[in-house]
Amino acid sequence: MGQIDPAVPRSETANRPREIISVQYLRAFAALSVLITHVLQWPLNDLNIAMLKTGRLGVEVFFVISGFIMTMIAGDGAFRPGRFLSRRALRIVPAYWAATFLVVAFALALPNQFRTTVPTIEGLIKSLLFIPSLDPKAPLLALGWTLDFEAFFYVVFASLFFLRSELRTLVLCVLFAALVATGLHLHDPSHVADFYTSMSLIGFCAGTLVAQLYRHGWLSPNPDFRYALIGAMLALLAAFYFLPWNDIDHTPLPLHLLMSITAVSIVLLGLQIEVAELLPRSATLKYLGDASYSLYLFHLFAIAAVWAVAKRLFDTQQPLVYLGCAAAAIIAGIGFSLVCHHLVERPFLKAGRRWRRTVVPA
Repeated sequence: MGQIDPAVPRSETANRPREIISVQYLRAFAALSVLITHVLQWPLNDLNIAMLKTGRLGVEVFFVISGFIMTMIAGDGAFRPGRFLSRRALRIVPAYWAATFLVVAFALALPNQFRTTVPTIEGLIKSLLFIPSLDPKAPLLALGWTLDFEAFFYVVFASLFFLRSELRTLVLCVLFAALVATGLHLHDPSHVADFYTSMSLIGFCAGTLVAQLYRHGWLSPNPDFRYALIGAMLALLAAFYFLPWNDIDHTPLPLHLLMSITAVSIVLLGLQIEVAELLPRSATLKYLGDASYSLYLFHLFAIAAVWAVAKRLFDTQQPLVYLGCAAAAIIAGIGFSLVCHHLVERPFLKAGRRWRRTVVPA
């Protein structure tokens, strides 16, 4: 899911555009948290809620970052929606389609390795068009549900192209809040209705609000403010992991809000540290941030292969064997994803370099 423009986000409020390096680092951490969660959970017979929480929090950080960056690149006033959507499509579609076709190829060649993925023409078309479906299954890529939310967010955001940034954020938050409230009161909704009224929309709203704080310079470099953010983030993380989740797919609103606020605190702290000019430069983290979309989309293929082989050769329930195979799966997942980043994702990004600039005001 790094479904965010890899071109370094740039502040529209500064006199000179400046890289927001903390966002790159957070992308890397979010993608790796999802990858490691899948590595550790894959061979287990029972669901480990703490692990799943970690991966879900990583996804929420991605959603917050997405709302943040879209608000930043849209600028202060109106923008060209056609150009905005074309840049978004060029950013997320080629790699996502490649991953989807790869799933189809493996599911047809090795059907016994897939529990619920049975490719159909209708399911494939809906997957490629970001249309969620329960029967036939779509998206076919397990992680594609987040891309369906991203696509929906982009379309709604682009429809508000004529508004100034602050009003656009307000209207978008009101619209998404109304959808979530509707979803909470629906009885036996269809899969599509349930999807588009999901609480997962909250993260995008939170990201747009964080962007307004950043744009208006309200993230003080004061150390006291940073210590308060650190304390708040640690307290939120403790509550997030301490409070029980009975169902990872149907989280009550208070717990989902806790997760969203925790993700916001993580993003705010990263931005505040950078505003205070205390953020160290790491070429490795920035590179992983640039490759976070591929890390998110492609890691499952390598992880599944490693664990399939390991289960045939070893007793993966033994702790030392489990840890050794998990380390191999992490390395394989990162390595394969980085290869896909260079062979699949980057060529399309280079071809669309003319769209990488900030959206030009209408």
